[in-house]
Amino acid sequence: MSLIDNFRAPSYLEPAVRQSFRREQWTEFSMPLATSLMEGGFAAVLAAKAFQVPPWMIAVISASPMFGNLSSFLWNRLAMARPKVPLVTGLQMMILLCVAAIAISPQTPAGAWVVLGSVVLSRLLIAGIVTMRSIVWSLNYDRALRARITGRLQSVTSLMIVCTTGLGSLLLDAHPESFRWLFAIGVVAGGIGVWAFAGVVIQGEKRHQVLERRSDRDEGRNGFLSILRADPLYARYQWFQFVSGMAAMMLEPPLVYLVSREIGANYATSIAIVMIIPFLLNFTTIHLWAHYLDRVHVTEFRARQNALWVMGTVVMFWGAMNLSLWWLALGRLMTSVVNAGGTLAWQLGHNDFAPRDQLSAYMGIHVTLTGVRGAIAPFLGMALYLGWEASVHRPAFEGLGEWLFLLSAALGVFAWRGFHRLTRDVGGKPGVDDANWPPPAA
Repeated sequence: MSLIDNFRAPSYLEPAVRQSFRREQWTEFSMPLATSLMEGGFAAVLAAKAFQVPPWMIAVISASPMFGNLSSFLWNRLAMARPKVPLVTGLQMMILLCVAAIAISPQTPAGAWVVLGSVVLSRLLIAGIVTMRSIVWSLNYDRALRARITGRLQSVTSLMIVCTTGLGSLLLDAHPESFRWLFAIGVVAGGIGVWAFAGVVIQGEKRHQVLERRSDRDEGRNGFLSILRADPLYARYQWFQFVSGMAAMMLEPPLVYLVSREIGANYATSIAIVMIIPFLLNFTTIHLWAHYLDRVHVTEFRARQNALWVMGTVVMFWGAMNLSLWWLALGRLMTSVVNAGGTLAWQLGHNDFAPRDQLSAYMGIHVTLTGVRGAIAPFLGMALYLGWEASVHRPAFEGLGEWLFLLSAALGVFAWRGFHRLTRDVGGKPGVDDANWPPPAA
């Protein structure tokens, strides 16, 4: 599939599903012009440079996309047996209010708090959208085609994020005060995305709501711990996901601090390394990963990915040791190739374990655990990187500095081996909701 195919509605979809797909594409073209400005990497660099926030605020803003997922189980409960599209559009409109708040915030300590609160709240709301849209994709698209179709949507999102943050960083370098106009434009564009998504139709939603309602009556079956106890393979999958996610997440705030403060790179270079490289690689490689994910179990997919991620992290360690933007960018490029496929696996992987009537519950567990590690890893990473002063309760610690990157790589090796063993135990079955295996050529 060529890159241009990302912008076409697949001909093999039924007409009603194809129409909804086109509406989702319109959303992915417009809504990211707002949400990309709230991404941890972009917002953290803006906060560090325009608002001169302290390191702990950089850590919170960088971590917000991750620990925002803690709200997923709440959104799952709210969405249970209810129409998903109106809920998603409501959350989208609230996100646009958060973007507007930053557009009018003063460059004062109070304004810094507005930025912090707006970014965190928006990420909590985005977690709800992610949780509910996974149900839309599970119902509208068959397992054998799901990764390829959602990969097309995700690649459009990545392209718009690259364009928005890339042009935005150049604009901020030339006119630092222009961030207000940038955020205002994002609000207007995002409104188009809300309108487009309001017309999405979910196939079989009424029947699925009945299944959710019946499943919801059995609270013991759908409880967080109950599911993990009843499905030990999924519990192991989540454990290795947790370790792998911790390894990646704890590098993000130190990377922002290293590039923007210690090396002193400008807006364009800082945002390029922190954000543009990952999303550009997402756009250019996600369709390759999508074909692979459609054909294998998610555990095999994860096992193959982690080796390259570990190598990229080692390259970033070399860049951090030498304060080299070029080596950091190369390592970031290598890890970003992996993360492109990781985006798909993160959105769809639970489908390879979940019974049909527990899709939202399984996704809720997955996203919530992402939030748990997101609430720990970025702050732990910043503390280990910079160290801390002595207090009554703890001795002084000088910090690991660049050696934090090697610690992260070691955790990646552990997760890689764990996914490899789990692949053998699941037996390579592609997914429990599949009725049309093997996948057709598309």
